[in-house]
Parts: sequence; structure tokens; C-alpha cells
Amino acid sequence: MNMEMNMNKMGKLVLSALSVLGITACAASSTEQAEVVGESQDALVTCNGTVAGGFFGSDTLYNAMQDALAGWGVGGLTYLGTGSSNGERCLRGSAAVTCGGVTYCNGTSEQMLAPMSRDFSTCQAGEKSNPVALDAVALWTKSTQTATNVTTVAPVPAGLPSLPVDKVKGAFCGDGSGSAASCALTDTWGEFAVGSSSPSNALKLYRRDDVSGTTEVFKQKTGCNTFCASVKVVVDDTVAGPRLSTDAAGTSSLVSAGTCAASDSATVCLGKIAASDVNVVAYAGLDASNANNKRLSVDGVAPSTANVRALVTSPSTAYKYSRFVYLNEGNGGYTALQEDFLAWALGRAPYGPSEAELFEDAFENNGFIRCKAKSDPSYAPLACGAGLCL
Repeated sequence: MNMEMNMNKMGKLVLSALSVLGITACAASSTEQAEVVGESQDALVTCNGTVAGGFFGSDTLYNAMQDALAGWGVGGLTYLGTGSSNGERCLRGSAAVTCGGVTYCNGTSEQMLAPMSRDFSTCQAGEKSNPVALDAVALWTKSTQTATNVTTVAPVPAGLPSLPVDKVKGAFCGDGSGSAASCALTDTWGEFAVGSSSPSNALKLYRRDDVSGTTEVFKQKTGCNTFCASVKVVVDDTVAGPRLSTDAAGTSSLVSAGTCAASDSATVCLGKIAASDVNVVAYAGLDASNANNKRLSVDGVAPSTANVRALVTSPSTAYKYSRFVYLNEGNGGYTALQEDFLAWALGRAPYGPSEAELFEDAFENNGFIRCKAKSDPSYAPLACGAGLCL
């Protein structure tokens, strides 16, 4: 980077210094919080009074964003994850978000960028969708499970019950309503997939919580409205790490049992849960991959790089639950640190394509997929097309 760029970074760090120093005041009360944010939106969020420059967004993107912020190298911003909906809420100030027992973003916009595993739900004036990579909502199970494929369309494979036709929807939400009767039709491996090593065993189903963009995408693509009562929910807890929704806040049976680590994102934890039991099926992003789990194909199409990348060039042939992931923008008013990170990530002045490629590298290194392969003669970073909000 040249001298001008270094000076640009230094200047922006000086501009943001007061706001970073004022971070601890943010958690005192809702009134004081609003006053601090009014002075500088670099004072974004504190959880338990310990996190400076925090901002919310997709938990699925947690590890990729940690690496991206490290690659940016300026410091002063901390990515908290917790869910795409929380990122959208704090970007708009549209609803309260609780972090570490403190309520934020209740009527006050506290961040101007939101990493999200889905697009905006709707567009508001001045907002911009920036698709930056590809991902898939994969169905994870233990690597030793012998089933390899699950079907969602007719014809239903021989050996499986004729109804429901969509075995993924049937397992997770029955007819979409989560009724006990419809959920009971697909509650064993023998009713879910051909070739299982445990056909008579009950499915053990796990999912992300309702603030997760992954859950929103899963619902959209499957037609699920209400999940079956047997589906267990993994949530983020800023004190205990990933926990089941039935665990008391601040405690985690998953961490105490050694299944997950307190430092894991909910996505990584779901991958570990899948790896721990041959009867588990969990939906999560590609960042859930580990040496002891595997992804099931859907309708004979695996969530491979080529099949997910087809979402850009040939959507009808892509893996069914492929999706874009985003670095979305609010309606302006960026503070120095936010503006500089966004410029670095998207290759805007004073940066360029080489920095955008580094941002893309951080995502690829965490299991996400470039929209265009580097081997493509026409490669350009972040060549994902336009999102909902222009």
C-alpha cells in the first residue's frame, strides 16, 4: 500500500479515536446509549462492557469476518455475529437486539454495514445490497452415515413412503405447519433417505434459531413455516457460547458436554453436533464442515463448488439450497472505521481490486465460494451480480 493510503488510514483512526474511547458508556442505559451513538456511530455495541466497536450480522459469516477484519488490519471494529436479522435491525434501528444482557438498536441505528447470509427482507431508501460470495444451506450428518442423498421431488425413491414427497420439508416441518401428525410421517432415517446405515433409528434434527439468515433462507426454500417440535435449536450466547434454546441463558449443555467449544459460532457447533451422531441431520452453512461430518446431496445434486456456483450462471441446475452471502450497507452516514473497512472489502477508493480479492480470500478460506473462479480468464473479485437493493 502506498504512503497516501497509509495516511488515509491514520487519519481515519484519529477521527474515530474519541468514539472508541467512549465505548463503555454505551451500555449504561438506553438514554445514554442513544447520546453516545448520536455523537459517533463508531461506538456501536458493547457486550458485557468488553467489546469495542462491535457490530452485528450473520453468525454463518463469523469466522470469515474475523479473518477479513484481520486482513484489513486497521482495528477498532469487532464482529459479533449472532444473526443476520440482528445485523439488519441494528443497521435500521428497527427493533431491539439483546447482547450480553444489554438491549441495543431499539429505535436507534447503531451500525451502517451488516454482513448477512441473506439479502435485505425489503429495501429502504439509500440501502445497498452487496452479494460478495456464495454459500449453501447444507444438510449435515456424521461422515459414517451411509445415506448420501435426500429427495424433495417426485418420483419418491423405491423403499421410501410415498408421502410426503419432499423429505427435507417433511422431516423438519411436516406439511409446513409443524403439526405432530405430518411430522410423524418422516421421523426415521428409513422414511427420510435411501441407503441409511440406521433406517429404524429416529432422526435427530438440529437447526439455527429464528434470527438466523440461514433459517430464513431454509424456510423460503423449503416452505417451512413452523418446525416440528422435535427439532432442536442452537442459539448464540455471548456468555456461554453456542447453546440449545432449552438451556438457561449463560449456560450451555453443548459446551459442558464437550460437543462444542465456547468460542464456536453456532454454525461451527452445528457441524460438530452432526459429526457426533450418525442419526443427526442439521442444516447449516458450508462453514460447518469438519473432518467427521458430511453433506447430503439433494435430488442427486451435491453442494459442491461447481453446483453452488451455478447459482450465478445457471440457477436451474444449481444445488437446491444455494444462496449468496452479503456485505450490506445502510443509508449513509458512515463513520471513519466503517467507511474504511467497507472500501477495503469492496475495492472502493482509496483501495482497489487487490484488496477486494483479499476480502474474497477470507471468505474462500472459510468454506465459502467465489462467485467467479480465479482460474476463469474473465475473473474479477466479487463478480456476484446485483442484490435486491440497488
